Amino acid sequence: MEFPRQVPGIPLRSPFHELRTDVVYGEAGGTPLRFDHYRPLTGAEPAPVVIFVHGGGWMRGDPSQAAGNALHFARRGIATVALSYRLAPEHRFPAPLDDVRHGLRWVRAHAGELGVDPDRIALLGLSAGAHLAVLAHLAAKDAMLAPDLPPELSAVPETVRAVVGHYGPYDLARRRSEMVDALLGARVEEPAWARLASPMFHADGATAPVLLIHGTGDQLVSWHESERMHAALTAAGKSSELLLLEGAPHAFQVSWRGEANQRANTTMDAFLDRHLVGR
Repeated sequence: MEFPRQVPGIPLRSPFHELRTDVVYGEAGGTPLRFDHYRPLTGAEPAPVVIFVHGGGWMRGDPSQAAGNALHFARRGIATVALSYRLAPEHRFPAPLDDVRHGLRWVRAHAGELGVDPDRIALLGLSAGAHLAVLAHLAAKDAMLAPDLPPELSAVPETVRAVVGHYGPYDLARRRSEMVDALLGARVEEPAWARLASPMFHADGATAPVLLIHGTGDQLVSWHESERMHAALTAAGKSSELLLLEGAPHAFQVSWRGEANQRANTTMDAFLDRHLVGR
């Protein structure tokens, strides 16, 4: 089956990685769920793994967005599993959140065949993917957001060692936009539903350290979203770090060798070294 891919020409193999693309592992609401798997060829197995959640305003995007980060991680002996999820407006919240949690549990359940360590998993999301990754962690025990999953995954835990969010929207209750409307549909008018869909209001649920990264020049998602999310986590007594990149735009990874992305990677590498890579 052919799937659209936003980032073309990703190498399938190098001295430090092997890539399998568009691996279909399940189905939800008539939509195939798939992932790209970057397996590091350096370092010992089982490898620590980053589960990557792409951006695109909940309406577009695909797992190929992970390429830059995933190749960077592979050089450091870290695997990446980049997930797809159902897209709005055809699929409303919580469908994409359920899919991220489905993928997380599937990776843990199939860690052996993927060559990854089920006890060394991190979540990483960009933009709308940051919203989903952070919420997947914070709301893991919220009964109102219990995911619709295959029976064989019902008992698989969702615990992770670390969570990283790049320039995410974390308070949908105060941030109306075409993209938020597409995600929430008619229920966008219900304050309680918008709060339920907002990581900001689930800070008490954090069990893993969180790193939030945002550029102060972001014209799509204000950096104050990450500032407020960080404040909510710290007020709840949770482990949170915030990196603000002066003047950096949304999706600053597009300039991969730029100063903003280099700073982000340095900070992220140190964070993952502390919380993911070590046993």
